[in-house]
Amino acid sequence: MSNLYFPGDRPKPFDGYDIDLRPYLGYDVELVQTNPQSPVVAFNIGIFRRIELSPRFGIQPEIAFSQKGVDFSASDYEDIVYKVKISYIDIPISLSYQYLKKEKALSHLYMGGYCAFKINAVKKVAFHHTHNKTTKLKSVKDMDYGIHAGVDYKYLIKKHSFLFDIRFFLGLNDIFISPESWSGIYKESHKTKITGVNISIGYEWQ
Repeated sequence: MSNLYFPGDRPKPFDGYDIDLRPYLGYDVELVQTNPQSPVVAFNIGIFRRIELSPRFGIQPEIAFSQKGVDFSASDYEDIVYKVKISYIDIPISLSYQYLKKEKALSHLYMGGYCAFKINAVKKVAFHHTHNKTTKLKSVKDMDYGIHAGVDYKYLIKKHSFLFDIRFFLGLNDIFISPESWSGIYKESHKTKITGVNISIGYEWQ
């Protein structure tokens, strides 16, 4: 689950037009950018390898496919669908600490950073029961990066284990490219970043 955030002492995007997404998403976002955001719920799938440095500490490199974005959909006056989805290849690296070890249970706390390389970016728009129209976005940068922290819980079965993991991430890069030709109708550009949470169920073997 993810959405956009705007760092600094600036109003939220639905408090007027002090933060304007029209240069990046097009004129149609003007109808919905004053709406509160809802998280986009999408796929996250990947593989990882835990490298033990000591009985309690380890390094965990990963590679994953993820989708992130924002949902401005609303139904107050008319049904509007407006979703932005950005597909990435994520490469996180974490330092983990094993704080729980029982006969069949194992758990780690971890934190680290990630780089994300864009595969594609689209917006899906439908106004008042029209068919969804998908448009490719050229205004999204090719790379994102940030930090993350989380906790996992593993239930051991012989040398294998089922895994439950929850992770919070915070993007540090401005995800949009400023338009080459700036129009006077837009207010000053402001940095736009992605934050969210991943909830994963997996399987680990040794």
